[in-house]
Formats: sequence, C-alpha cells, structure tokens
Amino acid sequence: MLLAGLYAAENYDHIFIAPHLDDVALSCGGLVALQVAQGQRTLVVTICAGSAGPALRLTPYIAYLHATWNLGDDPIALRREEDIRALAQLNVDGLHLDELDAVYRDPAYGSRDGIFGALIAHDPLVAAATVVLTTLRQQNPAARMYLPLAVGNHVDHQAVWAARQVLVGTSVAFYEDFPYAAQPQAVPARIATLGDRLVPELVPIEPFLPRRLAAIAEYRSQQSELFHGAKMEDVVVRYAAAVDGYDHYSERLWLPQS
Repeated sequence: MLLAGLYAAENYDHIFIAPHLDDVALSCGGLVALQVAQGQRTLVVTICAGSAGPALRLTPYIAYLHATWNLGDDPIALRREEDIRALAQLNVDGLHLDELDAVYRDPAYGSRDGIFGALIAHDPLVAAATVVLTTLRQQNPAARMYLPLAVGNHVDHQAVWAARQVLVGTSVAFYEDFPYAAQPQAVPARIATLGDRLVPELVPIEPFLPRRLAAIAEYRSQQSELFHGAKMEDVVVRYAAAVDGYDHYSERLWLPQS
C-alpha cells in the first residue's frame, strides 16, 4: 500500500528511509521481506521522489541520465511506478515524498563529480530530511528507523545521514548503500571516516534473497547506471555472501554503540 502522506505514517514497527526510489530494495530488501513475513509493520519512505516539472532546465548531465533511463518526458513519474512494483514484490507499505533529487535541486550537482562530491552549504535536503525524521519519530516513538550509511558519498545520502542527529538516543540502524558498498574497501573506508561508534549486525536473509532480487529487477530504468553491464543478480548474490564470510546470504546493518 502506498500511503497518501506523511500524516498517515503511524503505528509502524520498522521504518526505512530511502533517499531515492530504489535504495532500500537495493540495500536491504531481504530484511524488509523478512520483517513483513514475520508480521511486523514495515514502511519504506522515499524522500527524493518529486518531479522537477516542465520548467526544468535540461543540463547535459540530466539529459544523459534521462537518455539512459529512457523514461520519456516525466521520468520520475515512471520511476515511482517502478518503485510501486518493487514494493509489491516485498509486500511492504511505501510513502513517496516530494523533495527533488540532487541533479534537479542545484546546478552544483550538475555532474557525476558533483553528486558524489561535497554537500553544498545549506543544502535544503538536510532540513527537509530532518523534518521528515522528526515527524516520523513523533508518530512512531517505538519504531526502529533505518537510514543509509552514505557509503559511496552520494550527496542525497550524505544529506539524510546529516539529518540522523535528530534520532540520537532512539532506536536507529544504518544500512550499507548498495551497490556502492560492493566496491572494494568502500564500507571500511566509510566507517573509518565517521566519528560515530558503530558496531555491525548481520541479518541472514537467504529465504528472502529471491524477493530482494525480484524487487531490484523492477527498477528497469536504473540497471545500466547501477551495474554498468554486470549481471545484477551476480553482483547482489556475491555481496550478500561476502558480508557474512560466505557462511550465509546476509545483509549488514551498523548500530550506534551504547
């Protein structure tokens, strides 16, 4: 079920925060499917799901992305449809919010280097994400909330990471941003840069790995940009095995050390 608005996001046990319309399925779709199968109320909230509208200035980088996605004049609308199908594969509730992806939000993010660089000063997404997290926590005081660790350094993931401060002292976990996490040493390098004291938690997901794969496959427009010609299933399965020393197929969370 797709919720009508933030006001409807109440009484959940688990809330996953996705900067974009694919991040949760990519990174922790097995955990989501596991929770749902156990009868736990789970919600996926995508923050940057807004369409830029007809006034959008088509920069060369945006033109490249739109051509790669091949979704026509309103690609975000069709990306939301992909996400709805992916959520259905996981049998989980979803919520689409209206913030803009970095490439539509500011010219400073008008290149690949820009979106994997530094956050601009006073990026409005940080404030918007802070409001979202604050509201969700007020409406779901006992829920565990899951945020991206910002592996890979995408500015939208960095903005959501920056907003995490409003959740200090509450139940929160950080997921490894996939497929960036599959790059050699990407996760250890990210952990090493953080002042936060985080400890890993492994979640075996073997029975639910097919659901994660099916959900990721629904994002047809993103496969080329995400996997660069590699077979998606191979990349996902290989990393799910590697995070647990090849003993199980797992996903890894990072928890604040108490």
